[in-house]
Parts: sequence; C-alpha cells; structure tokens
Amino acid sequence: MMNLLVYGDSNSWGYLDNGTGLRYEHRWTQIMQQEISYCGQCFVSQDCLPGRTVATDDPEFGAHFNGMNTVLSSVLAHSPNDHILLMLGTNSLKKRIKVSALDICTQLIEMADVILQSGAGGGAWHDCYSPSVTIMCPPILGLRSIDPDWINYDEWLGARDKSLALPGLLKQATQIKGVDYFDTNEIVQASNKDPIHLSPENHHRLGKAMANHVLNLPFNSSKM
Repeated sequence: MMNLLVYGDSNSWGYLDNGTGLRYEHRWTQIMQQEISYCGQCFVSQDCLPGRTVATDDPEFGAHFNGMNTVLSSVLAHSPNDHILLMLGTNSLKKRIKVSALDICTQLIEMADVILQSGAGGGAWHDCYSPSVTIMCPPILGLRSIDPDWINYDEWLGARDKSLALPGLLKQATQIKGVDYFDTNEIVQASNKDPIHLSPENHHRLGKAMANHVLNLPFNSSKM
C-alpha cells in the first residue's frame, strides 16, 4: 500500500473555474489516485484549504490560512505517509500578502524541510522515518488577472509577474536542495474564465500526469 498526502490550496481542494464554489468531485487528486490504483493499492489523503498561503498570515482571512502553521500537525495526523505532494504559492501572490516570488520559493523549501524532518512516514509512532516530498509549482496566473475589468483585479495586482518568475526559481532551488520538483505549467494552465483556477479538463490532465510522476519516483518500487 502506498500512502500519499496532498497539502495544498483551492486548486487541489477542487475549486473550479465556473464560480460556483462547489467542490469538484473529479479533481486532480482523485484522478491521480484512480490512475495509480490501476497499478496497485494507493491511498491519497488530502489537506487542501482554499486561500491557504505558504507561510504568511493572511490579514483578511487569519493565521489559520498560513500553511506553515499547520503543515507539521497535518503530516503527523495523516501518517504513515510515503510521500507528500506540496502545491502551494498561488495565494501568497496576492497583493495584501506582500511577499516576492523569491520569498515564496524560500518558504516552500523551508516547508519541505519541516516535512523531511517530521518523522511522519512509516514505522511506529515514536520511531518513524520521514516521507519524501515533491514540490509542485502552481499554474501561472492567466492573462485575465491583469485585466482592470476583472472583478478581482485589485486583489491580485502584480501577482502574474511573480507567478511567471516562480517556476524557474523553484526549479533551481529544488535542484540545490535535492527535492523532487514538478512544474504543473508543463501540463496545465489557469482558465481563461478564472485566471486563478483550473478547468475540469485541466484537473484531468494534471491528475494523470501526477500519477505517472509518482509511479516513477524512487521510493515507489517497494510500495506497490
């Protein structure tokens, strides 16, 4: 049995681009579990909170939307974990969060360190090894995010430029750190309707791609 945990925000929770706010049943995490299960037993836990930042208190939503505040308790609560998929950063792009693309990159590496030292992998509660981690770069914000007529334009002012810088920064940082990296921008893009979130089609593409990625990770050979 392979145990995965996805720690993310609304794009992993299943918030679609249609504006309903309803949770999409066939979100990418579900598609990934289905695809992996064709090859063996797999259980995917999900701790995904819409609005979650990487490591900054949101002045509007509160400190409980700060992902760093809850990541350790989350991975411990969901243990045993073989591997953690970490996809955060989009909400940290907001104007009111006041961090740079480099700040977001640094925070994600620090979050990976917390997981890698967590002891939230397999084994007895008092004697666990730590899970491995994949940092997933979130989709670059769509062009509508820079349209002054978009209803949320002010909230996301300057965010697209930061999101454009993030893939390269994360690729370099994860290579230096030796942490697995996956750039979702090679597979999907934010919707034209909602420049923050994914369409159903992109959830399907990402789920299949992540299943293939996970199945080819080194830790996986003894788990299926």
